[in-house]
Amino acid sequence: QRGAWRRRCAKSCRPDGGSSTRLWSGSPTTPSRTSGGSSACMCQAETPAETVTINQQSVMATNGRSARNGSGLGDSHSNGHSNGKSGSMAESLTAGNLYHMALEAKPVLGDWFSIADTATRLGLAILAFYRHLLMQPLALLRFAHSWNLQWYGWKGVLLTLYLPILPFALMAAELIKRAGEYLPGAEPDWKMKGPGRVFFQRPDSFVASILWDFYLAVSVFSGSFLQYGDDKMALVHTLYDEICVKEYWYTLLDAAQARRPRQLATWDGRAAHDVGCGVASGGCNLVAKISDSYLGIGDKILKRGKAAGGDFDDLDDVQRLLEADPQYAGKQAVLCEFVSPSKAVTVSSEGFSNVHSLDIVTTRTKSGVKVLTVLLWTDCSDWSSHSCEAGYLIDVHSETIVAPTAWYSPYFAKQNSKLLGVRLPGVREACAKAVAAHEASELPWLTTVGWDAMITDDGVYFFEGNVAAYRTPRRIFLTPSITRAFFEEFRGEGSPVPS
Repeated sequence: QRGAWRRRCAKSCRPDGGSSTRLWSGSPTTPSRTSGGSSACMCQAETPAETVTINQQSVMATNGRSARNGSGLGDSHSNGHSNGKSGSMAESLTAGNLYHMALEAKPVLGDWFSIADTATRLGLAILAFYRHLLMQPLALLRFAHSWNLQWYGWKGVLLTLYLPILPFALMAAELIKRAGEYLPGAEPDWKMKGPGRVFFQRPDSFVASILWDFYLAVSVFSGSFLQYGDDKMALVHTLYDEICVKEYWYTLLDAAQARRPRQLATWDGRAAHDVGCGVASGGCNLVAKISDSYLGIGDKILKRGKAAGGDFDDLDDVQRLLEADPQYAGKQAVLCEFVSPSKAVTVSSEGFSNVHSLDIVTTRTKSGVKVLTVLLWTDCSDWSSHSCEAGYLIDVHSETIVAPTAWYSPYFAKQNSKLLGVRLPGVREACAKAVAAHEASELPWLTTVGWDAMITDDGVYFFEGNVAAYRTPRRIFLTPSITRAFFEEFRGEGSPVPS
């Protein structure tokens, strides 16, 4: 779930304050510290890409696509039925057996997150490790050495010496970490620091919770090697997004002509810079996100209109706000407009706002990039879907909610599933955009990507992508048949995984 982030917000705005989904159209420019007034630009429904340079990367600042650049929510997808053409398109988008098995997964033993289930998943992750050790011993040794140094420092060298029994060494390390949680002044685990902690909550049973901790440690190790081989840059991205920061995902989304919120500024660690129309244009609130952050850590809402009690009117105000926040000191960040969730489509249970997120995982397969799963995170208690209280599986073919995500984390195994059967028009188009964006990446190791998006009244808007190092193992080790299918896809002739 690293970097996963969603937002509820006002619609993208014109400089005159009117609301509609719009783009900045103008001449190419580099970000400027000078606040441009609204008279300096006009917002238009369709636009060519505007290229700016951020962090030594060429980033497309097209920012947010119009509903005319693809079907919105009022198109033929909204009739509640899949015609032959759209059904065939959806089938070609999805990852065949892998997709269907993940969509229909049932626990092999007991209920999800029971002792039997957590033991089964842990067992599959351990078996995967020993298959790696048997079939690719040298590559696994290189991977384990780099992994252990990255995660455990000099102590990792000792772990690598125990390669034949490494899963059990990792479990011992988890026991030590678990014991350390009860010490005075103990720091919380990174997974529990941000608002996305619901995705890592432990089972209620003490034994199952220990097995779950073991499973998370071993499954991410085994699953990462399965996804990335011993590629060093891929391994770095299991801990830190060195290349795949927010701006990188924007380049891929723009290449796919996907809609995304309009970016109005950047922060270089010391100074704010206008992008496109600039901060002073429009009438929308902004959200600031640290480029290399994850799980919503550092996300900051900036309310427009100081006269009405808000935080800012122009770029100088944004400069002052970010300068005063220690989380932003020396860190690059992006500032984009809020985008509202759809009011026309039911995406939340009664009593909740429509804040939600589509979680689209795409994977490279022997047949090209395909959709592995589409999840809906919803029933949120605040502006971010990290506060969600429900999760669902969506069938791409019918664009329908078909099951709860009871297997994802213990938090969702106990949810009230009130949205089963609800149709979400626009999901197929969003999946096509996600596949196209993944295909645009030239990183050979980027086997899986998790895309975060939201349904609006103008279509689906994407916020970012994430290296799916943590999302994908939740699927890989669900059942023995799914684990076997992943090995068939990620190993052997034609495998998308670098060798």
